[in-house]
Amino acid sequence: MDLRQFLTALRTRWRFSLLTFVAGTIATIAIVFTMTPQYGSSVKMFVSTPTGGQAEYGAAFIVTQRVASYADLAKDPSLLQDVIDELGLDMTFEELSGKISAEVVTSTQTIQINVKADTPELAQQIAEEEATQLVALVQRLEKPAAGNEAAAITARVAADPSFSDDPVAPNVPLSIGLGVLVSLFLAIAGALLRHLLDRTVKSRDDIEKLTGTPALATLPFEPQVKKNPVASDTDVSLAEAFRVLRTNLQFASLDESVRSILVSSAVPNEGKTLVATNLALSMVQVGKSVLLIDADMRNPNVATRLGLENSVGVVSVLLGRTTLEGAIQPHSNGISFLGTGPKPPNPAELLGTQAMRQLLRDASQQFDLVIIDAPPMLPVADASILVTEVDGALLLTRYGSTTREQLRLAITRLEGVGGRLIGTVLNRTPRRSGDTYGYGYGYGYGYGPDAENQKADRKAARALAKEARRESGGRRASR
Repeated sequence: MDLRQFLTALRTRWRFSLLTFVAGTIATIAIVFTMTPQYGSSVKMFVSTPTGGQAEYGAAFIVTQRVASYADLAKDPSLLQDVIDELGLDMTFEELSGKISAEVVTSTQTIQINVKADTPELAQQIAEEEATQLVALVQRLEKPAAGNEAAAITARVAADPSFSDDPVAPNVPLSIGLGVLVSLFLAIAGALLRHLLDRTVKSRDDIEKLTGTPALATLPFEPQVKKNPVASDTDVSLAEAFRVLRTNLQFASLDESVRSILVSSAVPNEGKTLVATNLALSMVQVGKSVLLIDADMRNPNVATRLGLENSVGVVSVLLGRTTLEGAIQPHSNGISFLGTGPKPPNPAELLGTQAMRQLLRDASQQFDLVIIDAPPMLPVADASILVTEVDGALLLTRYGSTTREQLRLAITRLEGVGGRLIGTVLNRTPRRSGDTYGYGYGYGYGYGPDAENQKADRKAARALAKEARRESGGRRASR
């Protein structure tokens, strides 16, 4: 992972990182301030030989060798149990062992015993009794076999155990500082791990790797589209993204005339109805006559979004109850709309009939462009049936929702029935991602993520849109 990918992971996962960091910091503060304060006491023991002369030199050599063993014996279970019994402590020797440490002071014959306890008085008492018991243990171990001889090595307490009202633990500044650092590490590591394990589509690079073609547009997330499905009424940037999509569709179909487009997605709830509706509106704005067909007979909702009726539509025409012209409804924004009509029991079989193919041919002859809002590709076969009857398909993916495997399977299914993929659209892209507003076909027309190219990209997008409008005006004049 390079620096750019690292920063991208942190940017896209900033909410997770922030929540993890804040939660970790709060947990650290809560733990530190709810911990029982621990008070300390220390006592030193001096180990030496009481004899003098040459014997003292030999004994001192023995002390140097044995003093580490005496420090280790300070935590001997039997000694600790004696301390517990003498003080009447309500704890086991394992618990007491965790409160005591003993170490040899470097280059000396002194053993320092450190004790922690819930109160300063208790810490001092344990330290005093621990030293007393250790002195007694050394005396027993060093006692000569002949009772009338003095011990070669003795241990005695150097001074009274220390006493302090200031707790030694927890160290509040240090503990909070370490907790904050750990929280920051977990926030960054968690964001990177989630990013690496995330299999959803999140960039144009993902789409290009899976489909072999760049995304025709990336649409910014706009929460208000549920209330106002027409982008121009809700957000300027979203409307501009659809204009970029319109322009890029024209470049994508330069080599072949495209008069009918199927809009679908891999799975439900990717926003295909929004894209189909606003793409139709964008085409109308440059002078094209557009028929928007709702072919999602299992879940029709275009009519509701446009405020039109859905009782008469495709099914009505296929059953011969009305003509195509009689079933089409005009909308105030210039779009002609054909709903699904009555809900059939077998949508897939109905869409695969000769009557449906004839309906699409008649619609393509009457309008400059037919846009079909179709069901998703993977759950049902409806879109796979329709895609063979149109000039191309526009496949929608939702940022952070559609998985790479789902997109790959949708492409495989589309190609398996001989359908043509015109391009893909990445929907609901966070504005911070750098992918909005769109992506130019081939050479990056539209609003790209690189700051140094944004001005040139905007000029190119406006020039292409103006050229498209002039061409459309010329066609109307020639008619």
